[in-house]
Amino acid sequence: MNKKHIKISILPIILILITTFIGYAKINTLRSAPVTELKDILSTAQLSYFGRLAAGNAAGDSLITINVVGGTNPSNSTDNLFIGDTIAIADSADGGSDLYIISDIGNTANISLSTGIGANNISNGNYVIATRSATHTVSFKPQTSVAGGDWQVLIKATGRSGETANDGMPDQGGFDLGALVDGDITCPWGGTASVGTTTIITSGVGLGSTGPYHIITCALDTGITNPINDTGTITIGGTHKLINPAPGLSHVSGRADSGADTYTIIVRHLDSDGATIINGDTTIGKIAVVENVRVTAVIDPTITFYIDSIGTSTPNMTRCGTTLGSQANQTTPTSVAFGTLSLGSFNTLAQRFSCTTNAKNGYIVQVYENSPLTNFNTGTTIPDTDCDDDAVCSTSTSNDWDTDVGTNRSEFGYSLESISSSGVAFEHTNVFKAKPFGVGSANAQTIMSRATTPSTIDQAYICYRITANNYQEAGTYQNSINFVATATF
Repeated sequence: MNKKHIKISILPIILILITTFIGYAKINTLRSAPVTELKDILSTAQLSYFGRLAAGNAAGDSLITINVVGGTNPSNSTDNLFIGDTIAIADSADGGSDLYIISDIGNTANISLSTGIGANNISNGNYVIATRSATHTVSFKPQTSVAGGDWQVLIKATGRSGETANDGMPDQGGFDLGALVDGDITCPWGGTASVGTTTIITSGVGLGSTGPYHIITCALDTGITNPINDTGTITIGGTHKLINPAPGLSHVSGRADSGADTYTIIVRHLDSDGATIINGDTTIGKIAVVENVRVTAVIDPTITFYIDSIGTSTPNMTRCGTTLGSQANQTTPTSVAFGTLSLGSFNTLAQRFSCTTNAKNGYIVQVYENSPLTNFNTGTTIPDTDCDDDAVCSTSTSNDWDTDVGTNRSEFGYSLESISSSGVAFEHTNVFKAKPFGVGSANAQTIMSRATTPSTIDQAYICYRITANNYQEAGTYQNSINFVATATF
């Protein structure tokens, strides 16, 4: 009897000790700490295009007119459209749209199509859309860990009246979900991906950051924890991708700042119940999207990146160690118009680019082209340069380009000149030093960087050079240059 009595008395004490230990362990695990080094790298930051037809277009026309009345539409010119782009024009008969391919850009109001426009597409006010979709590569270093927890990425969606956040149409209020599904998400630490319901978030996300948001979740299996201070990467985009926004309400060509075209991204950590947010483990960053420019910043960032023609628009100026051509006054923030090339000679124009941020680990500016300069009527290209025969260059190695003037070969490349930054990737010395552009985001090359917070705006010139021999096929050649700027906190 006494032995039985003693056994019954000890059991509750053991249970109390076990419960106390588990509670203590859980309290230690759920430290309050936001992630560090949060970045969202977009595969392309080109704004989507959303314009509307003007009155007067007729069935069968291959030259159509866009409404250019300021403030009427997200896109009020032909800026950010390119030869070879596929555009969707609204079909007034069935409520859908029909696809056309751009064959030329006439001016700020006119687009040439490869085929005549249909009778159902010509109505005044019909939308004209070119969607730009991007893969988001979100990386961060966790400072908390919990068994079976959820990591969530929240990306700004539209909440504007008249816009739908998941209809495949570019929105002015945020990224459109498009057809994104669970299978388009890749999770770290063996997590299971899911695309949640787009929702308004009203607490725990910081002042001015309320939704709606697209919610991407990576749920860890029961008992699985993530490492502390090791980089985790969530890739959002596979067969289907989020659709980049159209220009914002106060859009300024070639610029993204707090006034327009910047969008919130949030990373947060949930407890194993999938509902309770771990206290303090919510981190806010910003994504900025401008014509062919991507800027990423994190933890209440301030970052500005822009391209302009200041200091590069006067013919015969010296930039990158060479003289700019007679068409220098045609350079704008969104175009470099060489006009008619001088055959067998160097043709050189330039732009200025600028970057500043309060990121403690600085920034990186990269550049790439979508393709070689191409005559889209025939497919003929002007090849990317390999510099002089005795000084070969590549996308990763610059070299002299001052003697090969296109006598035997047409070429296209670029050089750099620092204005107020010590972080320019390469510069001219006594001759024009150049590289070819890499084709596609996978071949983007750094042109300016800084590992610490800049004390002022860093600026540099980028000089574009073309040579063409007498046998180069006649026609209009075009490509698209993408600038990618990323800040790291």
